[in-house]
Amino acid sequence: MPPSKGKGNGKKKGKGKGSSKKTKNTLSDPTSSCIFPREIISNILSRLPVKTLLRFRCVCKPWQKLISKPNFIATHFRHSSSLPSAPCTSPIFIHTRHFKSFDHVLSLFDPHPESSPVVELDSPFPSYFQDMLVVGCCNGIVCLSQPPWGEMITLWNPAMRQYRTIKLSKTKPLMGIHSCVSVGLAYDSQENDFLILSLLCFRPAETRAPDEMEMCSTKSFSWKKLKNEVGFRVLGLICNVIIKGVPYWRAIVEDAHGSREVLVYFDVSKKVFDKLPTPGIRVGTKGYLVNLEDSLGMLIWEKTDKYNVNVWVMDDEDGWSKKCNVGITFGFDRTLGCLRNGDIVVEDENGVLLFDPVTSSVKAKFSIENAKKGSYVIFDYSESLVLIGGMLPVKKEAAEDKLAREYLLKAGINMKVFTTKNPQQAAFATSIA
Repeated sequence: MPPSKGKGNGKKKGKGKGSSKKTKNTLSDPTSSCIFPREIISNILSRLPVKTLLRFRCVCKPWQKLISKPNFIATHFRHSSSLPSAPCTSPIFIHTRHFKSFDHVLSLFDPHPESSPVVELDSPFPSYFQDMLVVGCCNGIVCLSQPPWGEMITLWNPAMRQYRTIKLSKTKPLMGIHSCVSVGLAYDSQENDFLILSLLCFRPAETRAPDEMEMCSTKSFSWKKLKNEVGFRVLGLICNVIIKGVPYWRAIVEDAHGSREVLVYFDVSKKVFDKLPTPGIRVGTKGYLVNLEDSLGMLIWEKTDKYNVNVWVMDDEDGWSKKCNVGITFGFDRTLGCLRNGDIVVEDENGVLLFDPVTSSVKAKFSIENAKKGSYVIFDYSESLVLIGGMLPVKKEAAEDKLAREYLLKAGINMKVFTTKNPQQAAFATSIA
């Protein structure tokens, strides 16, 4: 008896199964059926914003794995941090204070027309903290510190909405002997390691002793003492600028020539501090260290002059040289600094202006709602996928906390220690509105 047609199709059935398996494998990796090679797909993805990439991690496991690879993260940051061609401007990280509550407000200004101009960020620092400083931005990581003793140091990736609080050193400042702790942030690209620097400053009136220094690595999260062979004393609570992972401070040294101002920086490869000369700041002038196209620069202007700013640049071979004099066509109240692309950032009564020294025109302007006049501090910012071990998600401020604080402000009460975690306090805030 001849076999039935159904049994005779056994091989075809087997082919069908094989075909089904092949389809399943194809669907598991969207790049396998794409006309572009995987290298091109990776190149395209590495140029996308972090927010988009976080969504794309859910497309498939291969993409999730790719976006998490160290090489991809490094390539993505290289694209993100590349200097934009004129007339574009990189995003700007902004720190302001609320004009009534004096809360710290952290925002991001993106000059690209397709994005929202200014976005308020959810900060890992409690908004009611009395004091907070932005140490700087480095490889997409923002360092926050609580002055004057550095009692809280936080590393935060705003794009990834992740943060980590750094365990404090066991070395404690002595009241009456030390004046403050100055904090800096460095990045060792060879070791892929962020370094937090803590400089314990003595009171100038008490002693001429140089600062005591410590370093904390994000590889071990342990503090290590460093030698101050230069014998300097820094002049601020945070480093003045960070350029390619190297922090710089304005400082004072004393030697056979007397007391003079210098610049000190942390050599990340040798793990030592070294010094540089300053361009020379005369009496009656002000100076501001800046990152100018990834080179050390300084803006110098007369305190009484609201129209002219001199731009100086440091060269490894020739030292300091005056690059240009920027004549701003309008008056300004305060110079905030300079962006990496050379734009001068100033503040006037209407907000913040980005002045292009090449075209002598205003490239962009913005203001933060309810920002206290004179409270603006700006930083160049490049987003990244970088995460540090032990980071936690940044939580959004509870709606009832915001509402209660608004009620307090309407009632004319400004309490920095107020918290709505206590139901009675929340009820009180509502009742007095």
